[in-house]
Parts: sequence; structure tokens; C-alpha cells
Amino acid sequence: MVRTRFAPSPTGYIHIGSIRTALYSYAYAKKHGGTFILRIEDTDKKREMEGGVEDIVKALKVFGLDFDEGPSTPLRKLPGNGGPYSPYIQSQRLDIYKGKAEELVENRKAYYCFCSEERLLELREKQQKEGKKPMYDRKCRDLDIQESRKKIADGEKYVVRLNVPSGRKLGIDDKVMGKVSWDSDEVDDQVLLKSDGFPTYHLAVVVDDVIMGVTHITRGIEWLASVPKHILLFEAFGYKMPVMAHMPVILDPAGGKLSKRKGTVSVEDFLKQGYLSEALLNFLMLLGWAPDDDREFFSLKEFVKVFSLERLNRASPVFDRLKLLWFNGEYIRKYSTKDFAKKVLDWTREYCDDEKMKKAILEDTDLTAKLELIQERIVLLSEAVTSLQFFYERMPVPDTKTVKGIKRYEVSNLKKAVVDYAEVISRYDDATSQWTHEDWEKNIRELADKYKIKHGDMFMMIRLVICGSPISPPLYESLVILGKQEVLERLENFR
Repeated sequence: MVRTRFAPSPTGYIHIGSIRTALYSYAYAKKHGGTFILRIEDTDKKREMEGGVEDIVKALKVFGLDFDEGPSTPLRKLPGNGGPYSPYIQSQRLDIYKGKAEELVENRKAYYCFCSEERLLELREKQQKEGKKPMYDRKCRDLDIQESRKKIADGEKYVVRLNVPSGRKLGIDDKVMGKVSWDSDEVDDQVLLKSDGFPTYHLAVVVDDVIMGVTHITRGIEWLASVPKHILLFEAFGYKMPVMAHMPVILDPAGGKLSKRKGTVSVEDFLKQGYLSEALLNFLMLLGWAPDDDREFFSLKEFVKVFSLERLNRASPVFDRLKLLWFNGEYIRKYSTKDFAKKVLDWTREYCDDEKMKKAILEDTDLTAKLELIQERIVLLSEAVTSLQFFYERMPVPDTKTVKGIKRYEVSNLKKAVVDYAEVISRYDDATSQWTHEDWEKNIRELADKYKIKHGDMFMMIRLVICGSPISPPLYESLVILGKQEVLERLENFR
């Protein structure tokens, strides 16, 4: 059976590229009726953030990437402590790693090393001065195991190192990068178990993959250089090498790796900006993978059906933020008005920092009518809040001298036109449902002619007074929702 895994660290910062890795691992497992595992790699305690595990589980849940085995949390409760190989958090598996390290030593696949930090630093500096690649010189490699264990029993500090054989070619046929090989003489005797009893990444990841029966590994290209060490460890444990797919780094349009110095990269920040999880996921599907046609829109279920490791591209994809924005707008327009309203409410509840606006939107019983006016016009959920603000509070009227088109007219003339328009509105029926778009438009055009204002500029002036911005939802429909009395007061306040 296919078994894949996603193994992030709980640093409290979930990179959007990590979700791409999780997506591909999830899709491959589900397509083949397999199991998708979440495993938490938290052996680097210096980088761990409180609540980091919950953040990871929450992110996967947001994108619909439900894991079959993994840590059981309030957000994702699983039977049997998460699965048959629990615990799924590395810091809770230290005895397992220590036992496996001892097994490697016993089988001469690893050895105890007692070299001090000072000696290792001197060795590294000497090799660098000589223009050599810094590598451990294997001083402790041939120490007698029993003598070494006596030293350990006496309290001497030690690490366990991988015993890398000489003169071997180590290679894999990577699903993305193709055939890759290494000379074992260029592979360092990597530390597997540190002096504090914690495993290094290399030992922990292979031990967990072996015990949990992982068959396919999808991860970033940065781990490709570690593969020769992992090959030796899989061999040492008598486990068939999993199929590997190392994905190229995601590039920023400005050049270089996608990083937070150049823009948003964390899942939480994208969601806070107003991106939809469905749009983000769809965008990530195509970031390094391509279907066999020109189709762009996929639900997660549809993607699982067509996904294959063979169609992953070895070229580094560019994170086109404009394309992502386009995707988001398309998804917003696909929703029914009811579903769109739910998305806006959910976003407002979770991410809106303006408490006054949050309260207004969450308590608005006529929100759907307002959202119908903007659904075709916005590309981010956050824009719904800013676009609707004028419905809930009177916005300051911009300086007419700063608005294109309007700035050509005398302010006194504009004010007279607005006062006259208030007089026109005062004669309208109190029930805006009785108004007609035709009469409304005709009245504004007549006023524009009277004051020698271009028709479009007159409409713009009314928009500025009512909405406080040259950009707003459709003006007539906005007036109808605001109601006659509110419209009159806003017009009269411009005197």
C-alpha cells in the first residue's frame, strides 16, 4: 500500500511552499488508495514555537488535506492516539531513536565519537586552510565498541556517527530530478545522535520512515544532498528505499527564492489578506505540476484523480502573485451569493482588525444585498470590508481638487449642484423600492446640464459625497440600500 508523509517542524510559520509539498503527498496517497501521514519533526527545540503543532493541523484542515495518521489534536481527533505508529511527534520518540542508533553501532553501520567541539573546530579550520572539504577525519571510527561503552558508562560525552563506506556509488532515480548519484568518499560521517540524546534529522527521518512503512517521499530539493546518507541508513535497517520526488525551489518574480523579505509567504498571512483557501490550493496545484491539457481549475477531488509524480517539472516555478490574485477573483465570482456571504462572514470573524466594521458586518441582516453589488468587482475577501464601509459609516468627502475630472470645477458650483440634487431626492417616494433607475439617471443628467458639468463628472460628484470615494459599488443600487433619509442627510452635510 502507498504510504506518504508530510513532516514539518512546528516553528509557528507555515510557508506556502510547505502546503504544496503536503498537497502533492496527499494527492498521491489518495489517488492510489493509500495513507497520508502527518509527522511532527520537533527535535530542534530552539526553533519550536508554542502552538506550532496546532498551527500545522489548522493549516492542513483549512486546505482540506486531512491526514489519516498523525498527532491527535482538538482540531483533528484520531483514534488510537493518532494511528498504529504513535506517537507521531519526534520529541516523544527519543527512546526509539536511541535504540536504533545502538542497533547501527552494534552492526558496525555507525560508531561512537568522543571528539570535543574544540578538536572538531580545529580540524575544520585546518581543512579549510588547505582548501579541502570539511569532513570528519574518522578518528573514533575504529574504537573498540566495549571500550567505548565503558567510557559512556563513566559519563564521557559522545555522539553517534554514520559509518560511511569507501569507494561506493550511491544513487537514486528521482521522480523529478531523474538519475542522481554520489561518490561515498565525498559523504561525511554524519552525526546521527547528538550528545544531548536527541537525534539529528537524518536518523529521525529515516527511522520514522522505516517504522511507519513510508513508500513515497515528496520533499524540497534542499534535501537532495542528504539522500546518500539516507540510502545508507535505509540499507542498514534492511528497508527498501522509498520512491523519492525532490521538488525544485519556488522562485520569487523578483528573483531568488520565495521569501518573506519579498512579500507574503506564510499561509496565515495569505488568508489574512483575503485569499481563499480553494484559490490558493488550485494555484499551488499548478506550481510545478501540469495536466496533460490546458485546464486550470481543479477541485481537490478532481486534482487527486489526475495527479502523477511523473508530471512534476524539474524547472523551478515562479510564484506569480498576479496570477494568484486572478485565481482568487475567479473563485469569488464562482460562488453563489449565499456562499460568498458565508466566506465574507467567516473572513470578517477571523481576520478583520476593525472592530467597528466587524460588528457592523456580522450583525447586518441585509448583508447579502450589499454583497451582490461587489461580488463581481473584488478579488480579495478583505476588499469586501473596505468596499462596504460607506454603508455603515459616513465617509469624509475627498478634496474635489484631487479627483480627476472633478478638479476642473469650482467647489461652489459643485456644492450648488449637490444641494439641488438633495432637493430632487426629497421629492422621491420614501420607499426606495418605488424609485426607478431611469428617473434617477435623468434627474442627475438634467442637473449636470444646468450647472455645465459633464454627465460623468456629476455622477462622480454624487458618488464622492455618498460613498466618500471615486470607486464604489453601483451608485443607484447603493442609494436604494442606504434609504432616502440617509442619502438626504449625506447630501445636505456637503453644504
